[in-house]
Amino acid sequence: MIRGRKAISLERQVRIAAGLMVLTGVVLGTWLYPACYGLSAFVGAGLTFAGITDWCGMGLLLAKAPWNQ
Repeated sequence: MIRGRKAISLERQVRIAAGLMVLTGVVLGTWLYPACYGLSAFVGAGLTFAGITDWCGMGLLLAKAPWNQ
């Protein structure tokens, strides 16, 4: 990591990733194959689970990403 460079917080990274996954699921479900809406439903269920239990699997995965070390 380059010192002095402002990093994006982990919570913001999770929101960006979840938003992109939902958007991808909706676009693919609309224009390609309706079963792709399942991706959006999966992300929504994951966000609900994270809100209820205070445990976020995507956050744990992103924390191990090289740019967060």
